[in-house]
Amino acid sequence: MNSSEVFYVHLQGVQRGPYTIPQIDHMLNSGLIELETLYWREGMEQWQPVTELVVVREVKSRWGRSLVMGAVALIFGVLAWVFGPITLEGWRETNQREFTEEGAYWRARDAVRTQGMPKGGTVIFEGQRSATVVMEAPRRARVMLAGEVQVSGGVARRVVWAVRLIFDPKEASWFGEEVKEAS
Repeated sequence: MNSSEVFYVHLQGVQRGPYTIPQIDHMLNSGLIELETLYWREGMEQWQPVTELVVVREVKSRWGRSLVMGAVALIFGVLAWVFGPITLEGWRETNQREFTEEGAYWRARDAVRTQGMPKGGTVIFEGQRSATVVMEAPRRARVMLAGEVQVSGGVARRVVWAVRLIFDPKEASWFGEEVKEAS
């Protein structure tokens, strides 16, 4: 090694080395030597702090990253808790592909939302157990649904809908044939 590339450090009262700059950089930034450690090489008049030879890199806190990841997970958890049920119901209403009572029930809800609601109105349906689904031939269904409708700025009222559906096996989908409020 060339003497200009060889360095010695002073640790615990003892001269140690020779070391290269990358070795000293590693020792300092991994915590093996202190910031106050001195270095020397041939041709220098006195020992100097190693911080004049190598740059001290900032140590990234592992807690910071863990806290950020925890906060992100918490935000996603809250969003899933708030919007998960709504999203799942919307998916069920629009993605029924089988000629079944359950498929007819969910598509009837979608038909009410898209064909049977006043402009600006919202609905909260009663559960599936309160609905009546009658499967008919050929590939039709009649569904009675109950729910509470609220028009913006208005009072909520209970409504029962009669929904007639037809199932298209080629499309594998239900279509709302008629949606009306039952008397």
